[in-house]
Amino acid sequence: MARLALLIRCQVCGHEFDTGIRMDRRNFARATFASNYHSCPRCGRRGIYHKEDFRVKEEGSLRTGRAVRGVD
Repeated sequence: MARLALLIRCQVCGHEFDTGIRMDRRNFARATFASNYHSCPRCGRRGIYHKEDFRVKEEGSLRTGRAVRGVD
């Protein structure tokens, strides 16, 4: 099963960045991600993010830029 990389778009400056979180699709679908704190590497602001804020990419596609649009 492919591993997913979870990305976030900063609520302040709009920079999209990798959170460092990795998981498979099944665990992502089950996860709640109620209140996750992440700091933007560009502007330094710390924000609270919820599951709907995450964008997922297959880990092997980070170099090629192919995004996974949904979760099965």
